Amino acid sequence: WAVIVAYFIVVIGVGTGTTVMRRKSGHGSGNENNTEDYFLAGRSVEFWAVGASLFASNIGSEHFIGLAGSGAKVGMCVSWG
Repeated sequence: WAVIVAYFIVVIGVGTGTTVMRRKSGHGSGNENNTEDYFLAGRSVEFWAVGASLFASNIGSEHFIGLAGSGAKVGMCVSWG
């Protein structure tokens, strides 16, 4: 339980700290209702962060479950081919 509680404390801390820093620096009130800010982060995100996000969103649990199922059906070569 300690690991789960620590995880939530870290996530809430990072979110709160980021919000406070944004408000202090004047980069928004924390209440942006603009679709460009919401979907594109105001076009201020670096390419590597966007790439990492796309990679992480494509590698999900269904991907690993699908590979395991295909490996059991066809053979392990499906993982490398």
